[in-house]
Amino acid sequence: MNTDKELLCSDKQAITADAVSTDAILWTGLSGADRTRNLRAFCQIETSFTPDGAATGITFEIIAADNTALTTNVVSLYSTGAILNGASNVNLAAGKRVIDQPMPATSKAYVGFRYTTNVGDYTTGKVTAGLVIGTETPQADRPAAESHGF
Repeated sequence: MNTDKELLCSDKQAITADAVSTDAILWTGLSGADRTRNLRAFCQIETSFTPDGAATGITFEIIAADNTALTTNVVSLYSTGAILNGASNVNLAAGKRVIDQPMPATSKAYVGFRYTTNVGDYTTGKVTAGLVIGTETPQADRPAAESHGF
C-alpha cells in the first residue's frame, strides 16, 4: 500500500481520549472521488493502546462533515463498532489494521476519522488513517485473460 501525505487524516496521531483526526480531506473535487471503488479508507494502529485502568475499547469511524474541523453536520460513513481491548490489549496492538475498506460515497465537503473511547481513556496509543488511491485488485477478482476477446 502506497500512501500519499495529502490523503492522510491522522499521521501517527496520539489518541488517549475521544478525538477526530488532526486533518480532514477536501472531498469535493477530489480526483477519483466519483469512483469510490478505487479509493480505500484505512486506519492502522501504530503504537499499542494502553488503558488507564477503566478503558474497555475504542470505536473507529470514517466520518464526513461540512467543515474542515469535522464538527458541523457530521455523519458516520462507516463504524467498526466497539473494538474491545482483549487479553493483554491484543485487539488494539501495534500493526493492527482496524479499517481497510472501499471509501463510502458522501455528498459532504470533508472526510476524516473519529475515535471514541469506551468508558475511560488511554495512556498511550497512536493511529495512522487516510485514503489510498488505486489499490490493486485481488487476483481472484480479476477477469480471466481469455475473457477479453483478443
